[in-house]
Amino acid sequence: MSVWNIPAAGRVAALREQAVRYGEESAAGLSDLELLNAAYESVLREQIDTRDRYMGLLTSLRHHDDAVRTAATSAFRDRADRYAQHAVCQHMRPFDALLYRVEQLPDRPGPQQMDGLRSAGVRVRYELKESGPAEDLIDPEGARQTLRTLRHVVGALEAREGLDASEVLGLVKNALHNETLIDLFTVADRGTPVPAVEPQTPPFAGPGWSDLSGFWAYQPDNSGAHVKAYPVGEDWYLDLWSARGQLLTFGTVPATEVAALAPALTAQASAWADDRSEYAWRRFTDTAQNTRTTPPGPGQDTPSPASSRAVPDDTRVRAATASSPNRPAGRPTTSPAQNPPTAGPVPPAAPRPSR
Repeated sequence: MSVWNIPAAGRVAALREQAVRYGEESAAGLSDLELLNAAYESVLREQIDTRDRYMGLLTSLRHHDDAVRTAATSAFRDRADRYAQHAVCQHMRPFDALLYRVEQLPDRPGPQQMDGLRSAGVRVRYELKESGPAEDLIDPEGARQTLRTLRHVVGALEAREGLDASEVLGLVKNALHNETLIDLFTVADRGTPVPAVEPQTPPFAGPGWSDLSGFWAYQPDNSGAHVKAYPVGEDWYLDLWSARGQLLTFGTVPATEVAALAPALTAQASAWADDRSEYAWRRFTDTAQNTRTTPPGPGQDTPSPASSRAVPDDTRVRAATASSPNRPAGRPTTSPAQNPPTAGPVPPAAPRPSR
């Protein structure tokens, strides 16, 4: 079964049945073309709403990042100002000593006083020479450029393996002494690329699961409903979609509970699609709790990860990668974190992409 490739006549019949079930009397007087057009407008409204909520989320995250950056910059600026004040005071101390000696001179200084003033000037010159240029107070010995060069060396060599240690050490020494790095890429080419680490297979993957590059989808062969699973930190976010493309429930559980919870959700998809009176998040919470307290049956053991790399068929891929499904007009969607009374969280975006 699939939510796609349905003939127009069958889709019109399903829309009229849905209108009768929900008591939408206005749909009874519409022609087939007008009914399909109304359903299409509903899909467009939901896509616009989902896009608006997604952009709103990005905007709020940007404001949060700006606030964190502003707070961190303010704290650093305060510490930097204190450090700069201390460095300037230390640098000006010889001048202050010399000015003090000048202020103590009488109107007609004697030879001994002039000799003392000259010796103080020589001492100040020596102290300033020992302290180095004033630029070193901000960037000691050009450390900023040295660190930038070292970062360039590490960036060119970190993705290579099998390099000669003496050559790498020589490049590091050249970077520390601000010498040219003409052999950097020559040395890097002598190594081999570090093999890419293949993503780990989640423990719940098995029969019925498909890896769709960024998220996983569960759809039994005898069901048009499917579950999408997205990693969210150490847990997994699940949402259940009916055969007609309705978002029925959603929530987050540990990875160890996904294998038993996904079949339990798809088993309830048909009943939940007909009865939309219960909160979507509450359905998920109740089902997850029942799954935890109910021992698995003989045929419900957790599948092994070895069978998780089955190639998904086209029908399952089309159903699991679908964007916003159709829903009756006038039903707003909100974030799952707000425990909404109506459907619709924004599914997490496929990684990875840079917070």
